[in-house]
Amino acid sequence: MPERELRCEAAGTSMQPSLRNVLAGDRLSRLAAQGWVLDPSFGNHVRTFPADMPTGRASEQILRTLTEVYDADAAGLEIQTKWVADTPCPPRAGPSQNLAGSVNDTPAMRLTSVRTCSYAPPADTPQTAASSTELIALYGATVTAEIQRLRINATRRVYASFNAGIGYVQCTPETPPSAIYCEAQSAESWAPLATILTPERVARLHRAGYADPGRAPNYWKNYPVEKFNDATIASELLTILHEVYGYAGETKLKILTE
Repeated sequence: MPERELRCEAAGTSMQPSLRNVLAGDRLSRLAAQGWVLDPSFGNHVRTFPADMPTGRASEQILRTLTEVYDADAAGLEIQTKWVADTPCPPRAGPSQNLAGSVNDTPAMRLTSVRTCSYAPPADTPQTAASSTELIALYGATVTAEIQRLRINATRRVYASFNAGIGYVQCTPETPPSAIYCEAQSAESWAPLATILTPERVARLHRAGYADPGRAPNYWKNYPVEKFNDATIASELLTILHEVYGYAGETKLKILTE
């Protein structure tokens, strides 16, 4: 900052709704106890270190926040640094992107970047979709980002579940060989689905390459990463939710992660 203070931001839930599974209860209390305050204009948590604080001490406190609040692996942190133009509002990675809300002026992300000094999340009201194409238009970017997160964390125990209220699909990475393993809920894991999963709808699952329950109580499929990109997998999962489970967006799609 102009007076040599160091202004820092810690990711919030406005642009990364999946962080609600992390920033809850005791974690939020720890964040506040360490001096971080929510900035309502953008949704990140902010802390300013005074100019006379030794750099090493500020670094220690930032690392403490990462490990105690965000449960980061201190030995495996990814560090990026980059010059950005001195503007009132530096560009941010948009809500559909990985690490949403972070300062990022990568040309490939400019179409969905946030370039204002504040961000208001869209209204939390469900939108209906009359077709799988419309459902993909509503949730495609969000689901694609979650599949991307699984792929780039393939060596870790991570998952994403997309719950429509009348059934779910869930995925986790597998390696080796590198693939995204996905399941579609069956009546064996939730009996009321027996009235929804008609033979015609189960046949639709089979045409998409899903195997019958056996390996797991759900229908399942492997998506090799060399054959399927993130957007293709996301589109197929949303198509299954629409055409197999009859999900049309009446309730907001609930996304659960580890």
